[in-house]
Amino acid sequence: MLLRVRVEFEGGASGHEMNGEGHSTDLNVTGCSVESTQNLSPGAYLTLRIYLPDAAQPVNVALARVRWTNATSFGVEFIQLPHNDQLRLNELTMDTLEDEATSIPHAPLNPQAGRYTILLVDDDPAMLHLCNTLLARDGFNVLQAAGSTEAMAICATHVGDIHVALVDVLLQPPAFRLKTEKGDSSRVNGHTLVKSLTATRKRLRTIMMSTNSKASLANNGIDLSDVPFLLKPFSHERMMTLIRQQLESLSDSVAS
Repeated sequence: MLLRVRVEFEGGASGHEMNGEGHSTDLNVTGCSVESTQNLSPGAYLTLRIYLPDAAQPVNVALARVRWTNATSFGVEFIQLPHNDQLRLNELTMDTLEDEATSIPHAPLNPQAGRYTILLVDDDPAMLHLCNTLLARDGFNVLQAAGSTEAMAICATHVGDIHVALVDVLLQPPAFRLKTEKGDSSRVNGHTLVKSLTATRKRLRTIMMSTNSKASLANNGIDLSDVPFLLKPFSHERMMTLIRQQLESLSDSVAS
């Protein structure tokens, strides 16, 4: 379902104040694009009011930065967002993903999908459930892990190939370490986990996913510039496009 919301904005740069309004169809917790012919410059700072359906009060973005512009729209990154409004956006985007999941036909979309196994790694139970629903209805065999320790255990014990792993970048580490026969197994974040996964299974293809943009992650020392990446919330189509690309690269490597 395409959600179209009204956005009011004000602010500017270099002393040139402006205000206007537009619409967005790709709202998520990290930012959005706004359809508007207002002349803005990349780097300008704005405040936004986003009017959600059936909501008495708008979502107030205290500070957003214009990242790009063209003749008909511009994109903003949210910098300061009150916690309650962040929760509202989280709920909205998860509901949108849920609607998409329940609208998918129960018959597999790809009769070849049953040949492939996908590993999902995410500490968000709702996201784990939704991605599992989407992929299972597409006919994939799906394995689920709530963290890095569980993912490594699956990789070590699963009989058969695991073709693609979808891994959340920022997995929450608990305050304990698990003992195994080979010693301590501490939890790590997703970008570290994928190195261990691919060391264990050489042909495994990986896709990272996060609510933080690549630029934001890079500012915190996590370089994903050459890594297939999904910015949450993402569409079913976008997820399937990346999975197909990774499966194709896997087939190409086998053929060569």
